[in-house]
Parts: sequence; structure tokens; C-alpha cells
Amino acid sequence: MNHPKKILIIKTGFSEFLDRGLSTTVSLGDVLICTSLLHLYKKDEVLWLTDTKAKGLLQNNPLIRELLLFGSSSLNRIARESFDVLINLEKDMGLCILVNQIQAQKKYGFYYDERLHTIATRKRSTTYLLAGQETHKGIHKNALEILYETVGEQWNGESLVLKSTSGKKPIFDIGFNYDVGPKWPTKAWPLEHWKELDKILGNTYKISWQQGHKNLSKYIAWINSCRLLVTSDSLGQAIGQALGKKVITLYGPTNYLRMHNVPGVHVIASTLKCPCMPCYLPVCQFDKFCMDYISPEKVAMTCEEILQKG
Repeated sequence: MNHPKKILIIKTGFSEFLDRGLSTTVSLGDVLICTSLLHLYKKDEVLWLTDTKAKGLLQNNPLIRELLLFGSSSLNRIARESFDVLINLEKDMGLCILVNQIQAQKKYGFYYDERLHTIATRKRSTTYLLAGQETHKGIHKNALEILYETVGEQWNGESLVLKSTSGKKPIFDIGFNYDVGPKWPTKAWPLEHWKELDKILGNTYKISWQQGHKNLSKYIAWINSCRLLVTSDSLGQAIGQALGKKVITLYGPTNYLRMHNVPGVHVIASTLKCPCMPCYLPVCQFDKFCMDYISPEKVAMTCEEILQKG
């Protein structure tokens, strides 16, 4: 009889595993995306270390035995314990040094290379991708494929895992997830485009503009109330995925291939031919802004196609 393995996943949101560096803003969407890995460990005992801000996304998750919140007590505890598998998905220097000291039979993800004095990854195939150095050229793997490669497995369509706060049927046809937050303002689709989309679709479909985004549980409940979500590359997209919603994601400064062939997600990328794309910059350096080049008519047509299919 196989005994459950003891798994430690470190994903605080301090860095995005497919981004170039650290941020003072915790990336909740990135934390949620990484829950797809939980499908690999359904029969095991998973401990997950995260930031307090991400608690609402992971608490009561049926595939997490224990949620550890980032702080001295949790860090001291995992430093004393041993694990069968340790997965570190943070490019934080302190955490990477700690990972080197934790006892585990298998380790995946980021660690501190003491010889080169830098952060590195254990899988050669994902080193550059996980370092955030990928471009739109020649990379045809989505974020979940890369995530699974990180632990030596193959992604087979597994979704994200989120405990829904509501079992109610949707009351809105389309949700407009228009607010992108302070970290990446360049991801925002212009407000005038949202208003134009509302004009095109408002007489045919029941539309709701973003609600509850300053309260995580209310935000999840709002997304759950929509049949279809139109959003930028953001936390809303990840929540929509996890709840099994149809999602249209608008891409400009980030890599649209990250959601390529992800079930339920329909990607609309900017048509602007900019040599910097994807730039991942919070401030655009040019007069032509890539998100301006996604037409409301194109988004409206995609919405209608999805909703008519049911």
C-alpha cells in the first residue's frame, strides 16, 4: 500500500514564475494559476506556503492539507521538517536560499546556485522560460504546460483549483472585468472601448461591470455570477478559469501564448506590430499603445460566438 507523500509547495506571489523579477505587489493571479499542480498530488498531503494576501484564494482548498502563511514561525517550521517533494515557485533570494537548506527527497523549481551566486531552476528545459526571458517568437507552450514541466510532468488540460463561494446559477450573460489594478496599468483596455462594447452588446445581453474587486470573496462571487468574462491578463482571468467560466482575455504587453489552448479561455491579442511586444512594462514608452489596437467590434463578435454556442 502506498502511503501519502508529504509535499511542500512554496508560492507566495512575491514573484511571477513567468515574469522577469520581484514586485512589491503580491500576484494573486499567479498563485491561483499554480494551483493546477495540485491535481498531481490528490492522494498526498500538501502543505502550501503563501502570503497572507493570498489566503482567500487557497483556504478551504480540498487538495491542500495545511495552508502556511509567510512569516518567521512558518519559515522556521519548514526548515525543521523533511518532505518527499519540495516545489519552490518563487524567485525570491531568501526563499531560494532556504530551499537549499530544507530536507526533501525531490526538489523542483527555483533554488540558489551557490557556485554561480544566482537564482536558478532545476529543469534545463524551463530555465529561460521561468526566468521570464521568453518572447513571442518560437515559444508555443502555455503557462500550464511550462508549470507542469517544472516538476517533470506533462499538462493534460488540468484546470486551476478554487473553492467556489456560491453554487448559484449565473445571473449575467457577460461580466466586464475592466480594472487591472496598480501593478500593470499597461494591461488595461481603454475605458472608451469598454463603453463601446457595452453599446454593441447591451441591448441583447445582460451585462455587469466589475464588482467587489476590493474584497476577494465578493469578487469571486461576482465572477461566479457571470456566464462569460471579458478581462485583461489578470487575477480575474485566473478566477474565471478556476470557476469553469468562459473567458475572453485581451492581451497587449504580456504574452498571449501563455493561454494558448487552455480550455475555456479565448485569447484576443493586440494587432499592433510593436517590436517590444511582449514587453511586460508597467509604463508604455511609445505613443501607440498596444491595448488600443484591440477593437470592440472584434471582442463583441467573439462574445456573441461563445454565448450562441451555449
